[in-house]
Amino acid sequence: MIFKNKIIETIVLIIGMMSVSLSTQAGVSLGTTRVVFPIDKEQVILPVSTSLDEDAYLIQSWIENKDGERSDQFVITPPLFMMQGKKENNLLILNKKNVELPKDRESLFWVNVKSIPASDKKDADKKILQFSITNRIKMFYRPEGLLKALEEAPNKLEFSIANNSLTIKNPSPVFVTIVQLKINDNELNNIMVEPLGQANIPIKFSLKSTNEVSYETINDYGSMTPRNTKKI
Repeated sequence: MIFKNKIIETIVLIIGMMSVSLSTQAGVSLGTTRVVFPIDKEQVILPVSTSLDEDAYLIQSWIENKDGERSDQFVITPPLFMMQGKKENNLLILNKKNVELPKDRESLFWVNVKSIPASDKKDADKKILQFSITNRIKMFYRPEGLLKALEEAPNKLEFSIANNSLTIKNPSPVFVTIVQLKINDNELNNIMVEPLGQANIPIKFSLKSTNEVSYETINDYGSMTPRNTKKI
């Protein structure tokens, strides 16, 4: 019984330390939910801020391609720096232009910003469980002349059903992130469809002879666009 109580106490202690750590690192945030890198720009800025006066973090940043592999197409600077107390710093994302990217559609990259909590000297002899947290957001490299396509993309999505699967075709040259997706009253997972591409979502519920798909999309500001409804 004593052994069992010790286990429970240990679990509670670990959960408590996890809660404190995760809450603390919630003090590090990015200034946007996505980055747009226009083709005619040499660089863009990503703000990083901390909201707690007493904490310090080591901030590590890097860029990945759409497959999650480290990319040398863009460089982010400073790649490593310390943030102490409540303040805001800017990360600078530069295009090295060492690879020719498509000019007729968007390209996807990922911006990663890891916050590592600094250890307090007075706690050096203590066993404290700490976590680093990585904020990972999309970066769209955008050619010129796509403004109209961005506005029209949500309504141009094409939906079809076959073999218990929903196929979504995106005829636009921009990425479309679909949220609040439903067939009739059945919810489906959020999904991003690449430019001039398609995506498939399995259907695990019964369908009618005529079905209705409804959805919203995410715009450049991280907000949801007006809801669309289509018969399929």
